[in-house]
Amino acid sequence: MIFWQTFFYTNVVRYLYKATPLLIGTFSEFPYNGVMVYKLKQFITEPALLTGAVIIAYLIDFIIPIDFNRFGIHPRSLLGLFGIPLSPFLHGGFGHLFSNIFPLFALGVLLRSFGRHLFIGSTVAMILLSGLLTWLLSSSIVVGASGLVFAYWTYLITTAIRQKTTQTIIIAGITLLLYGGLILGLASFREGISWAGHFSGAVAGIVVAILMPADKQTR
Repeated sequence: MIFWQTFFYTNVVRYLYKATPLLIGTFSEFPYNGVMVYKLKQFITEPALLTGAVIIAYLIDFIIPIDFNRFGIHPRSLLGLFGIPLSPFLHGGFGHLFSNIFPLFALGVLLRSFGRHLFIGSTVAMILLSGLLTWLLSSSIVVGASGLVFAYWTYLITTAIRQKTTQTIIIAGITLLLYGGLILGLASFREGISWAGHFSGAVAGIVVAILMPADKQTR
């Protein structure tokens, strides 16, 4: 296992190293008058707002003496459908929140690099589709943004596999380099971890990548 992990990450790093001149060439097209900084801020804004909303929701839940987690996804319950858009903003504790906000932001920034409209539209689609699948498959109440994290992850990788462009492959390489270990979450059946949520998010990311491809979106 260690050998294959080392082999995998070595090849990812090697590809990113070879692709560095292409990235430098892309950014060098922008004059150093604040345009490049503006572009980077654009990529960060929406993912930061989304991540901030998740953190604020947790703080409100922490301060107000009400168990907000009861508004999560109740499987195969009509009222549980209302938890689909709310679930990504609810977390069972600080550890749960902490494990989700960093990949949510980082993968969100990578997805945002394909365009603002794509980021917003695909995020909404992933939340709804992964939530619906979780509603169908889960055996207990589900809360947390991990389903959306897995959806981002599979979207970025699926896009690279389908399009095979320099940009998509570099982004997928960064995705795997940072969060390649997420694949282990699909094989985790431990108590307190929603396998159904992870699996549903992964499926949703693949489906949305096919139905809402990055190359057909406007920035």
